[in-house]
Amino acid sequence: MTLEQYRTTTSETLRQQIRQQYLPLIAEVMTCEAFPDDPVLWQIGVEGLESALEEFDPSSGVDFSDYARQRISLELKAYQSQQEPPKVKSDKIREKSHNLLRCYHLKPTLALRNQIVQLNVGLVRKEAYHWINQCQESFEDLVQVGIIGLIRAIERFDPQRGVAFSSFAIPYIRGEIQHYLRDKSPAVRMPRSWLALYQQSTALIRKIRTETGKEPTEQQICQELGITVPEWQEIKLACQNCKTVSLDTNVSDDEDNPTTLGEMLPDQRYRSFQLAQEDSLRLQQALEQLEERTRQIVEFVFLREFTYKEVADALGVSVVTVSRRVKKGLELLRKIMTTPIE
Repeated sequence: MTLEQYRTTTSETLRQQIRQQYLPLIAEVMTCEAFPDDPVLWQIGVEGLESALEEFDPSSGVDFSDYARQRISLELKAYQSQQEPPKVKSDKIREKSHNLLRCYHLKPTLALRNQIVQLNVGLVRKEAYHWINQCQESFEDLVQVGIIGLIRAIERFDPQRGVAFSSFAIPYIRGEIQHYLRDKSPAVRMPRSWLALYQQSTALIRKIRTETGKEPTEQQICQELGITVPEWQEIKLACQNCKTVSLDTNVSDDEDNPTTLGEMLPDQRYRSFQLAQEDSLRLQQALEQLEERTRQIVEFVFLREFTYKEVADALGVSVVTVSRRVKKGLELLRKIMTTPIE
């Protein structure tokens, strides 16, 4: 997705995806320039980002990220100059949040909880911005996970203890994001240096694609990262293959008769069971080819686990006869079983 597409496409979904790609710039500006965590200011920042996307000229040679930061900062400062001083605004939000928390503690309702979440969502955005460069998850996904942690903090907060809600909520938000990233982490662990290079390459590819509208070559990536092409290929292959793939993934081009990955993989347990079933069938067929008395004696000894004496008494023959018949029957079975089936 390129900046040129944002201005030319009529798809609101595509425009939204491009906007989300640059949302971390708003959190970066608000953090670096010490703007208070305020949902209204965040919305002003979003408007500044949209203006930057509409106005930016890729042929100017200016880095879009720098241009967008300046545009967002100007919008925030322009809005804030018309409002109350930041500290007064922040104190009012904190006081309102504390009053709502006391009301929620006495009588919890969904409407109250949603108001508290809206007032404190800046805590979530700040924490999400901290983690955005340490993983491959989108900023919006981290915010959604962080809000779950914020809700848990709201449910457990006791206003009577005199603890600031922000100090109480941040560990819950951070813990929820960390648990989410831990559960999403690949089963195969990559060296940290490889992961760091792969993350740098992701940011580099995005930057080059945004500036030039083209995919960077492997030589360009390696030159920027300071590694050789074989090293880059090894890192890329390892990081791509550390992700798990569902056994239900379709691996055929035939839409009428799709073949899944699971169907292509041999199941050793099923194979062993299948072989055992085949051997049992062949043994039964081989037994049917034996002379009647020999087959009876073999079945008594090996299938019913009779002793030679018990077999001799049951059939009215001597133990020596039983022994001879068993030996003869085993030789015939071995010969039949080892003869290839035509």
